[in-house]
Amino acid sequence: MTKRLWNVLTSNKFNKQLEKLDPQIAKQILEDMECLKENPLKSSVADDPRARKLDLRYITVAHDWRLFFRIEQRNVLVEFIWHRETGYDELRRYLAAIRI
Repeated sequence: MTKRLWNVLTSNKFNKQLEKLDPQIAKQILEDMECLKENPLKSSVADDPRARKLDLRYITVAHDWRLFFRIEQRNVLVEFIWHRETGYDELRRYLAAIRI
């Protein structure tokens, strides 16, 4: 029996954020993202009601980073990545900007 993998798609915003990071950290993030192909449901749900409306979830990658994504059918849509110290503030600003 073969395991059915999820499609992991990345946003332009995420790709730009990744380019600005230290190459070692970016490499670790990409390696840690591989778990999304197997089972993205083993992630955490964002702790903001507005984020829940968007079904935003996150995983911890490269020890100190939060990778936020959404799930649509068999696709994992990676939206952005923020450092854990500022991640929730960034998430609140993002949600306020899109007026959810």
